Amino acid sequence: MGNVSFIKPLPEIPTQQLQSRILIVDVLRGFALFGIFYAHMIFWYPGGPLPEEVYRTNMNIPSGIAIGLYMLFFIGKFFSLFSFLFGLSFYIQMQALAAKHENVVLRFVWRLAILGVIGLIHHAFWRADILTIYVPLGFILLFARNLSNKLLLILGVAFILNIPTKIIEAVSILMHGTIEFIPNNFVTDGPKYYAVMNQATFAEVVNHNMHAWKEKLDYQLTSGRLFITFGFFLLGMLAGKQQWFTDIEKNQELFRKIWKSLGLGLIALAAAGIALAIIAHLLSIDMKNSHWLRWLAGYFVDGFNSGLTFFYIASICLLMLKPKWNNRFVPLSYIGKMALTSYLTQTIFGVLLFFSFGLGLFLKTSPATNIVICCAIFAVQIMFCKYWLKSFNYGPIEWLWRSATYLKWQPLSKENP
Repeated sequence: MGNVSFIKPLPEIPTQQLQSRILIVDVLRGFALFGIFYAHMIFWYPGGPLPEEVYRTNMNIPSGIAIGLYMLFFIGKFFSLFSFLFGLSFYIQMQALAAKHENVVLRFVWRLAILGVIGLIHHAFWRADILTIYVPLGFILLFARNLSNKLLLILGVAFILNIPTKIIEAVSILMHGTIEFIPNNFVTDGPKYYAVMNQATFAEVVNHNMHAWKEKLDYQLTSGRLFITFGFFLLGMLAGKQQWFTDIEKNQELFRKIWKSLGLGLIALAAAGIALAIIAHLLSIDMKNSHWLRWLAGYFVDGFNSGLTFFYIASICLLMLKPKWNNRFVPLSYIGKMALTSYLTQTIFGVLLFFSFGLGLFLKTSPATNIVICCAIFAVQIMFCKYWLKSFNYGPIEWLWRSATYLKWQPLSKENP
């Protein structure tokens, strides 16, 4: 492959702008990790499907509010934001490697391979790990890095709107009379995973997780998460090429246009979705058995989720330009700088709280209580990251990852620059 990078280096960026770029990206990453944590904590941190009746356990008004917020503002939005930031970071890291005159592809392949090992260990502990999905898609992203901006935009939008999945579903309906192009084993998988959370020892959980690859891949394909994730990778890389976050003040007008247009679009999509639900109710249509209606509703859901993701990005960028809001968002950057460590420790908290080999709080707490616990743990994470970064250059897992990437211990302590 040689030592030549085919990516043109970024123009030199003044130190003040570079610091601003790092801050906004870290704030967005911290915000994404809070949303991911909320989405997992609300229903006892499951890594797989549960029986439908479980989701109605311990219901009360506060829990109804927490679930309503989850359905409207959290589910399907924050994994996509995290994926967008992965694509953005990919481009920034590739530029940094190119500036060092390193073999960009070889070094990044090695970096991804190490992340894959971390992901495998995490998957053994909790099967909903996302790193084992990111790594193979990251290898594909290497081949997409030289695509034109126009093609990146077209492919990215098509993927985040889940168009490939919708095409496969349409073909399945026409040929087989069902939207499920992969057989749905939810009836058996739900009770099986319920038993794992409620009864299994740690060794049994690990054994279950290591044999759950097919279910994991089936979910990624049938939900379209695999395509959506890669679409956000592409758009994150495109945002890096366009230098959206190099100077957010300079790009203020861009973020304002995104905020206004998406705000109106989201209102229209929400209204259309509500109208569709009302019509289905008035006509007594069974959504589960009405495959074409489910297919159509999927467009509203995927469009709303993707639109709200970018609405969040634009909103935070605009608020960060206001001094008061800038100060309020800064704590998120501490977690953003230690994103990998924070993501993995969230799993440790979640699994030890709810699984039977830990405190066994599964079904003993309500969704509302789980969100209170979620916010408390996240606050502790912010404080930990803040004080850790006062003395150290990287989070502990980031340091190990970086050291393994360069096959040399990197300076951890700030006293040893």
